[in-house]
Order: sequence, then C-alpha cells, then structure tokens
Amino acid sequence: MNKRPVSYLQTDKRWKDKPYQVKGETATIGGSGCGPSCAAMLIETLTGQTFTPEDACKWSLDHGYKALNAGTYYGYFAPQFAAFGIKCWQLSWTNTYHKPRSKVHDQALEYLKQGYYLIALMKKGNWTGGGHFIVVWWADGKIRINDPASTKDKRLNGDVETFRNECAYYWVVDARAHNGMTDKEEDMDQEKFNKMFATAMQQYRQELRDNDCGDWSQKARQFAVDNEIFAGGDPGPDGQPNYMWEDLLTREQAAQLLYAFAQRFGLA
Repeated sequence: MNKRPVSYLQTDKRWKDKPYQVKGETATIGGSGCGPSCAAMLIETLTGQTFTPEDACKWSLDHGYKALNAGTYYGYFAPQFAAFGIKCWQLSWTNTYHKPRSKVHDQALEYLKQGYYLIALMKKGNWTGGGHFIVVWWADGKIRINDPASTKDKRLNGDVETFRNECAYYWVVDARAHNGMTDKEEDMDQEKFNKMFATAMQQYRQELRDNDCGDWSQKARQFAVDNEIFAGGDPGPDGQPNYMWEDLLTREQAAQLLYAFAQRFGLA
C-alpha cells in the first residue's frame, strides 16, 4: 500500500485569499489553486522540503502556467516536478470523462500498484462543478484521495465507479522509491513485459508531445493548421494549441487528413 502523502488545502486561511492570477483577472489560491496545491503535497512528500500551495502557485505564475479566467495549464505539472528532480508525465491525452470503461483508468490504477502517485483532473460531479485537480494515492475498494478543497469522506474515499466516470485526465508521479517499490524484483512473464512496454511507450510518446519541430516542415505544418487538417490538443504554457508534431501519426489524424483531402476535391 502506498504511503499517505502530505495533505494541504488550497482553502487554508494562511493563503486562500492570496492572489493566484494573471493580468485581467482576480483569482485566488483558494478559488483556482488546486493544481499547484496537488503538486505541493507530492513534492513535499517526496523531498521532505517544505513546499506549500503558496510556494507552488508562485512557481506556476513565475513560469507562465496560470490560465486567464481558468485554473492551471495542463503543461504545468511535468516541469514543476522536474524542478525537484521528480519524474512526472501526463498519462494520456484521451479525455475519459463519462468513459468509466476506458483502459486509461486501468492503466492509471496499475501505476498506483507499482508505487506511483497520481494527479487526476475531475470534471462535474462529486468532486467539482467544473474542473478540479486531486491527488490519488491508493485504490483498495475505494479511491484514496487528498483533495485540496475538501475533507469530506466521500471525496477522500471515493466510490470507484463514480471516480472512473468523472475523471478526465491523469498525471503520473514517480514515487516508487518513497513507497519502497524500486527494490522489488519480480519474475518476468509476458503480461508483466506487456505492461512495462506499454508504460515505456507512453512515457516516450509523452516526451514527443509538444510543438517543438524542425524548420524544414514549417510550410507544411502551417498549411495543415490553416486548412484545419490537424486539430490542436490542450494549450501549452504559451496558450497555443499543442499539435504534438513529433508524436506518432494516429488513426484519428490520418482520418482527418483523408477527410480534408476529400473535401478539398469534392469527394466528401
């Protein structure tokens, strides 16, 4: 069983009314600081250094990860944890909200068994009326949670089916050493190899998913965007859609490409 992480509330009176805002808004840590608060819990847990939601929100603001009239950009977590030497990545770009049977949920919970922690983005339901980040640290008939905005039992020990139905995205945080999992050696079989390979491929693809690309493809990329052949994903720190140029070509992208081609020549 994973160790319970440090718990912080974004609504703590020490910082809830302090600003977490960019020009043009009046947001506070208490109202919009759930993402950095989750990061603060796990960073302090894994490093032993005091790192509060106020500290994390300041880091987010200093590095441009606060979204105007919204919360924190999805791109915040990996560099925030990297600043402390901790590996973190977004598990999947597939939105699993109201998709409780998605295999992404199974993969996320498998990471918990391996000693990782999760940060989950919840959508409208038990945990939030809009969007809300929480820390997930174990699952054993219930989903064990550190919620930066609540101490209610139903939000800290969540019903599994409700959780799977309302969770949209996951970020994986490497806490294996902290949870005593790195020294365990297990016999290798095909199932374990498949899980390890899937994990490695997911991490590899995550490293590719950004807007970094070569100058040689600039005209082609601009053409694809202008003609709506490729659609961008969640915005990066600069607010621009993430086109994941270096990621593998997916069937969705291939279908979109063919459809745009067919439309251009009157075939669809």
